[in-house]
This record gives sequence, C-alpha cells and structure tokens, in this order.
Amino acid sequence: MPTISQLPATSQVTAADQIPISQSGSVCSVNVGTLLAATQPAIMIPTGNLFGRTSLGPGGPDPVAVGMGLSLNAATLAATGADHATFAVEGSITLADQAVVNSTGSPRLLPLPLLRGLFSAGTNIAIDQNGTISATATGGTSNDSISTLPTVGTISAGDLVAISQSGTDHTISYANLIDGQTIDEVQGAASASDTDTCLVGQNGSVMVRQTFAAIWAWLTAKLAGYQMPTVELATNTTLSAAAHNGRLLICSQPITVTPAPAAMGNGFSCTLINLSSGNVTLGSGITASSGNGSLPVGQAAILTCATYSGGTVVYAWASGAGATLNPPAQVTGVTVGAVTSSSVALSWSALSPSPTNYTVQYRVSGTTAWSNVPSVTAPNCTVSGLQSATGYDFAVFAANGAGAGNPSATVTAATAGTLSPPGQVTNLIASNPATNAMSLAWSAPASGGAVSSYTVQYRVSGTTSWSPAVSGLTVTSFTVTGLSPATSYDFEVLAVNAAGTGPSSATATASTVVAGISVTSITWNMVPSGSYTHGNGAIGVNAQISPSNAPVQFGFSTSLTTPPTIWTAGAYVNTNLWGAYVTTPSVAGTYYAWAEGTNGSSPTVYPTAFSVT
Repeated sequence: MPTISQLPATSQVTAADQIPISQSGSVCSVNVGTLLAATQPAIMIPTGNLFGRTSLGPGGPDPVAVGMGLSLNAATLAATGADHATFAVEGSITLADQAVVNSTGSPRLLPLPLLRGLFSAGTNIAIDQNGTISATATGGTSNDSISTLPTVGTISAGDLVAISQSGTDHTISYANLIDGQTIDEVQGAASASDTDTCLVGQNGSVMVRQTFAAIWAWLTAKLAGYQMPTVELATNTTLSAAAHNGRLLICSQPITVTPAPAAMGNGFSCTLINLSSGNVTLGSGITASSGNGSLPVGQAAILTCATYSGGTVVYAWASGAGATLNPPAQVTGVTVGAVTSSSVALSWSALSPSPTNYTVQYRVSGTTAWSNVPSVTAPNCTVSGLQSATGYDFAVFAANGAGAGNPSATVTAATAGTLSPPGQVTNLIASNPATNAMSLAWSAPASGGAVSSYTVQYRVSGTTSWSPAVSGLTVTSFTVTGLSPATSYDFEVLAVNAAGTGPSSATATASTVVAGISVTSITWNMVPSGSYTHGNGAIGVNAQISPSNAPVQFGFSTSLTTPPTIWTAGAYVNTNLWGAYVTTPSVAGTYYAWAEGTNGSSPTVYPTAFSVT
C-alpha cells in the first residue's frame, strides 16, 4: 500500500472530496463536507482586536470593545489616561495627595510636595514649606504695606514713581509723570460756579487751590485801575488785532484807516480819536453810524468787527452822529506879550466850550500871505522864527469837528533889533508860458531883514539890459506880460525893505510859445492820488496832447468848474506826452488837476479830487 507522501497532491479541496476514516474499527470513506458538518467553523479574525462571548449555545466569538482610557495597538493593550473625565472631582488638595504624571512614556505617581521643588523664589519673593508664595519688602523687611515705608516731606522732579505699563512694572520721574498728564485725563466738570477751585502758584512753585469767587474779586479790583493802551497813528494804517485791539488810537495826522476783518477777528474793538488838523478817512469796508466816510477833527469813533449770520461787518459808531456841531465862536482879546528879536508871545480869551485847537496866523505887515502855527490847544502861543526889527500882523481862529471859526481882529507887533536888507529870493520858477506872457513864483528869503515888497525884472536871453516888470509887489507870484511870441527870456526877483534891496535871485529862463497852435484834445495819463502835505514839494502830472506839438500847461484848482489861477508850463516828454511838476498848494483842502493849451485851448479837468492836508 502506498504511503500518504506517495499519493498525488491536489491544489484545492471541495465538499465532495473523499477521505478515509476509521469508524468502529473499520476503515470507511467520507466526503469532506460530511466530515466538517459537525465541526466548529474556522475562526478568522484580524489581529489587533479582542474577542469573547458571554452567551451560551453555539456561535462564534463577539468583538470586545476597548473602554475609555485604554488603547489596543497590535497585541498591546495600554492605558491612555483619557478616562479622567469620569473621575470624581476633588474639592481640595493636601500634601498627601498624588498626581499621575507621564515619565518618559510611563505613568507614575507624583506626591504633591515634590511639585514645590520645581519653583524657586526670585528677588523679594518667598515660598514657604507649604508652597505659599509671598512678596518681601525692600530694605530687609517682609512687610510691603505702603504705610510702613519711609515718609518724605517734599518731592522733586527727579524722584521716581512706580507705574505699570503694558503689564510690566516700571518707574517714571515725577517731572515726566506730571508733564505727561493731559486735560482729557481729568473727568468733565459741571457748569462753573463761585465755589469752583483751580490750582495756582502763590509765592512759590507749590500749587495751592483758589476759588473762582476769590479770583473774580481780584479781577474786579484790578479793573478799576485798568488803563487802555494808547497808540498814535501818523501814517495810513490797516487795522489788526495784534496792534490795535482794545486800544485808544490817536490820529495825529489826517490819515486813512483801513479795515482788515481777517486780521481783526470777531469781537475786535478800539476807540479812534481824530486830533489831527484834517479829517480822518474811514477806509472802504467800514460802516459808519454817521453815514459819513470820514471822521472830522476833534471827533471819536468806536470801531467794532463782528461776525454774524449775514457775514462780517466793521462798524464805526461816531461820536458826532445824530448831533449838530457848530464851529467855534470868534476868538477875542488877542494881546501881545513878551517880544524878542525872533519871537512874539500872544494870549487871548478862552472859548467855552473849548475848541479842538487854535490856529495862530502871522505875516509881515504890509504883505498878504499868512503863515500858520497849527494845533495850538491852549489860549496862548509864542510865535518863533521871526525876522528881527520887523513888523508882523497876528490873528487867531479856533476850530472843532464842524470847522473853523472867524479869525480874531488883527494885532500888530514889531520884533526887536536893527533892520537889515532882505536876503536873496529863492526858488524862482517861470511857468505857464503864453504867446506874450510868463508866470513867475518864488519863495521869500531865508535870511536878512523882513521883506516889505518885491521887484520883478526881465530881459531877452543873451542881452544884458534888464527891464522892470513890477515893483512894490507884496505877494510871491506875478505874471509878466507884453512879451514877444516864441522868444526866450531871463527873469529875476529882488526883495526890498526899508534898509535896502537884497541880492538878485537866481535867473529863471523860459520861452514864450508860438502863436496860433491850439490843443484839440487832452487825455490824462498820470494824475495826483493819495494825500499830500500843503506847501511841501511838487506833484508830478502828465497827459497825452493832440496835436503833439501844441504847448500845454498844468495847474490845480479847488473847483471842478473854475480853472486854476496859477499854471505850470508843461514839458515835452515823448511822442505826444507832456508833463510837469506842479507846486503842491500852500493851503490844505480838496483839489482837482487841470490842463489846457498855453493859449487857453481845450481846458480839461480830471474829475477825481485829491487831498492836501
């Protein structure tokens, strides 16, 4: 019989396959299916799982779940410690308690006292045997209560104050701490009252508190003695808060005061007083209560700048508004006092009400032109700078904002000394040439005796013989007539008094014009503007003339309709432009510029006036 190893091998087994078995001592055959029908099936389970069975009877194993706090990895069952959520809650711990820790992957019990060994006390910190952490005070004491610290009586800028900044403790100097405090760090206050207090430094740098009531009482006492600052204005002025707010503005000259609302600001206020010799002009932008654009002599105005819903206004409340002011009465009782070789003292009866000022007039007796001593405020005056041994006429008149009163009666006095002949006449000017005439003007001598009269003479240029034009003249201007057209002439003037005749003036030379050339049109180019001082210098003017070769003359008049009485000959500039420097009028007032041909053709006036003060 062959052995098992000698039998052929099969690659698979089925239920119908036959295998031999021994049954009751006899060899029998049975198929695989029958053989296995009464046996336990093969248990095929994956590794890494637990199986078990708690039920009775036939059946295979059941999976056994791994509970909380355990893990099964391959064939290893381990505790994870994740089951603490099911532990009972401990209400307190003692040094006898233990904690579970992971020590290099293995669970260990940790007695709680061992935890203290992980910590060490830092500076000013202590940990006792029971684990209590406490701070210790500097300076060797363990009590850190602020009441136990040394007490100081003062504090300086460099002293340090403890602060916590962004969770970290620091120190800051007292100076920086105070400097860093802003007003918004203080809580808001209610409406102010007399009992409110504020900090002040009193007799030192230490801050003390003061009530508003006490401060107000102090201010009230000071207000009684407050004096408004005074500012004198002598030139045209633009108002500003920095220079003029809350001040008395005294105008000593007839100037123009111009507003600048942006520089003045809302609430600006000042008082303007005109103590000059003429009107003060209120510049464009000022609304005056009087409706007048100027402030008369001796009057005052309160100027205010205010911003409201309608915009910004600069308002002038004038003292003369709504009241009628009359010129002063005639001055009386003019009396001559002390007399010297160069001065005469005068006095007169005071007027009531008092005028703004008095003006004293004087002239050499026998002449017509007056000189003024302006802005005399008391009823007396000494007229100085006079010629010795000379007779003078004197008159006085008073003025206020409404104008000037009538001059007093004329009184006469002679200065002391010996009379000498006059000095040389100065500033001789020939002007206004016509076909057969020439106008002359000059200034009185600055030296020598007083002038009684003047002698004017002329000659054809290039000749030596002088012809008398006039003698016994008591004014400083004259028009020489009877001249020939288109001819050059020399002119001179001599001053005369009882002691003799002074030296001849410097010669002035000018030519009469060609007869028959008339001006047909005049167009102004440069005209006077602004304000000028009377008797001071000359004013430049020019105009375009047609035809361009027609001679022209210029002058000033106080009227738009009446031409000047004194003309200045124009000089040819270029193309059709003629010009001249016309002597500034010697009397203050409002003037207009005139131009015309030297033969009186095309008289033309510039319609805008200018001021002479």
